[in-house]
Amino acid sequence: MIIGYEAKRIYHNRSGLGNYGRNLIRALNTFYPKLELRLYNPWPGSIPFSAGERVLERLPNQRSKLYAQLWRRSFLSKQAKKEGVQIFHGLSAELPQGLQKQGIRSIVTVHDLIFLRYPNLYKRIDRKIYERKVRKACNQANLVVAISDQTRCDLIEYLGISPTKIKVIGQGCAPEFWENHHSTGRIYLDQYALPQKYALFVGTLEERKNPVLTAKACIAEKIPLLLVGRPKKYWTDFYNSLNADEKSYIHPLKNVDQESLAGLYQNAQLFVYPSEFEGFGIPLVEAMASGTALISSKNSALKEVAGPGSILLKSNEQDSLQKALRKFWDDEEYRSNSIHRNANFVKQFQDEVIAQQWFDTYRELGGYD
Repeated sequence: MIIGYEAKRIYHNRSGLGNYGRNLIRALNTFYPKLELRLYNPWPGSIPFSAGERVLERLPNQRSKLYAQLWRRSFLSKQAKKEGVQIFHGLSAELPQGLQKQGIRSIVTVHDLIFLRYPNLYKRIDRKIYERKVRKACNQANLVVAISDQTRCDLIEYLGISPTKIKVIGQGCAPEFWENHHSTGRIYLDQYALPQKYALFVGTLEERKNPVLTAKACIAEKIPLLLVGRPKKYWTDFYNSLNADEKSYIHPLKNVDQESLAGLYQNAQLFVYPSEFEGFGIPLVEAMASGTALISSKNSALKEVAGPGSILLKSNEQDSLQKALRKFWDDEEYRSNSIHRNANFVKQFQDEVIAQQWFDTYRELGGYD
């Protein structure tokens, strides 16, 4: 089979949707190396990515941004047809025009509809653009893949997509989180004079993910907190308001490479992620794969992704979060049992499992026995 991918995010996004695409391509190439994968990228990327000799990047033959946009939206389907692509996969809620006309069957992955559920978090023009793109792609595709039951329900509720057209396939995480990087993490902690016992938060430092609530709870419990993520004004204003004593517990980190990040997870006393809403929540998989005790929220897809050993907050209130933090901080037996209970649960997100689900989906859609 020859599978084509809309690969802009793979080469241009360092987190989120970019990680999703890179992890999927790596997993497919590892476990199904006879597949031929074509990654259609509108312009040269800033993120080097190579997954094997049967995984080929495709760029437009003209380098202007205007042509690249036209190529990505309209011309790409003809090129894919010429290259023998049988199934085209839009990795981030977009598909090029003309696939059906070219006889190419298509799949689109939808990660979340947060822009419709929480419109106040987005500019009106952005909401309109996102909704138009995802609605068009879902209507065009032969199959829509939601990355969680939560996203599946939102597709039905907000866009009226038929349940029979939607399949749920979760996502994995980068191989570093399954590997042992404890020593890398300790080197990083020593290099930057960071505490050896700490709580960890990973994600964009924005209001929806509640890093301020997390920081306040850690300060109140005198628990050092390491935060890895791009700061938004919401976070910066809060951090700048802290006094010196409060700041001594809070450690925002920048430019953490993947192996060091895995090491920080693996050396952490606990991972905390009390988000208000997620379409999936890949940091939860990273934490469980790393053998890290987990605190999150009992809402959205988080309650699907978090394992049975996790502490899930019914409401994101500081008192509840402080009690959960203290439980993992002080009770080593409880923490160890929690990690053990999540170890089997997280296996469903291993590369081999995710790759097989996708391979079976491609075969079914392509009509192969």
